[in-house]
Amino acid sequence: MRTRPMSKNAAVATVPFVSALLLAAVSIFPQPTSAQNSASVEKSAKPERKVSSEELEKAYLQLPEAKLPTPRTTDGHPDLSGFYYNPLDISVKRAADGNIYYAFGETRTDGPPPRYPDPVEPSYKPEYAAKVKGILERSYGTTSQEDPNFDCTPSGVPRASTGPMQIVQTPKMIVILYESNFIGQTFRIIYTDGQPHPKDLDTSYMGDSVGHWEGNTLVVDVVGLDDSTWLGGAQGHTEPAAFGEGKNHQIIEKSALIHSDQEHVVERYTRHGNMLVYEATVEDPVMFTKPWVLTPRHLFLRNDRFLETFCTPSSTDKTHMVNPSQQDQFHEGEERFHTPDGKTK
Repeated sequence: MRTRPMSKNAAVATVPFVSALLLAAVSIFPQPTSAQNSASVEKSAKPERKVSSEELEKAYLQLPEAKLPTPRTTDGHPDLSGFYYNPLDISVKRAADGNIYYAFGETRTDGPPPRYPDPVEPSYKPEYAAKVKGILERSYGTTSQEDPNFDCTPSGVPRASTGPMQIVQTPKMIVILYESNFIGQTFRIIYTDGQPHPKDLDTSYMGDSVGHWEGNTLVVDVVGLDDSTWLGGAQGHTEPAAFGEGKNHQIIEKSALIHSDQEHVVERYTRHGNMLVYEATVEDPVMFTKPWVLTPRHLFLRNDRFLETFCTPSSTDKTHMVNPSQQDQFHEGEERFHTPDGKTK
């Protein structure tokens, strides 16, 4: 588990602490002790001004990490190999009664941050939109007991590629090893030797992946995904600070949840220097009214090691989750974690 040990003098957390933790916990990937966000660029976005997706992407490509030379393999393709991860900022506060408020990703900056674009949410057909709304109403913030990750279920695609991962690239296949302190270790093999998907394919958590290169981008076609995973949800994804504000920020598609076994994903992996850009388009003719184009992810190459992780029903701490009161329940259009002035609800 990638986290700093708590001081032995820290008070034991009680129920109010657990409630606060679950409300603020927007990711399952705590910050490693060795990982630091080295992004530092001149502030080009005015605080409190909502930037466009185009401005944001341009800012990422101007980061020092993205401007480094992109290594290549002997066959001329960009070398995607390496460990990619963005640390999540952590806020720890001790109350007068001894309770400790431990929040993942709550504070994005010491001052008013630029307002990042809202993430793109899937467009569900009415009957499935109602199911998603029901899950959100039973959730505490975006943390839900119904999240399959809390039962050690692998994340599926595209959800898996939003956290710590080790990529191993060979001429005929690319292996992605996923590290998570909740679901344990899992992996995918992306075949790049020209073979098609099997005709008698059985569905599975991670499906079947075949890839090819389009210029400097690895394009991956994923089929055979079963319906037992979620598309996203509470874990969210930690993005690097794009405008020199000094702290990372979160992307959370809170409505990106259920999907059918007809899910089809096309992924795009592009390396710019030491920054990996991950894009995905998800089709689900059963549940969606149109394809869902995932908000792009940006992950930095880290000089760090892939850690052994494991998962048991007790390690996810699912038994300590609390159900929301009427006051805490999700309301359509509500910003659960960050209001426009940067304060936390």
